[in-house]
Amino acid sequence: MQKKQKKNPVCATWWRDAAYSYDKNIPKEMPPIQATTGFVVSTTKKFTNIATNVNYNQKLNSLWPVDGFVIPEKAIFKFKKIGWLN
Repeated sequence: MQKKQKKNPVCATWWRDAAYSYDKNIPKEMPPIQATTGFVVSTTKKFTNIATNVNYNQKLNSLWPVDGFVIPEKAIFKFKKIGWLN
């Protein structure tokens, strides 16, 4: 009997990364807004963990993240659920 897997939302997230420079001066322009699409792994009040690639075991009907982003909540401009993984 296969274990029922919880639904994972697929989402699009618009966020701004930190500005950085190896120069002595702070950059004059903010980095562009990033758009990341993936599967929500977990969320807290401080961050959202989004997997952009996952492995799938068809026999066990299980997924696990391969890579992705941990995005601070204060950096997120827009978050939109666009579907469900399973």
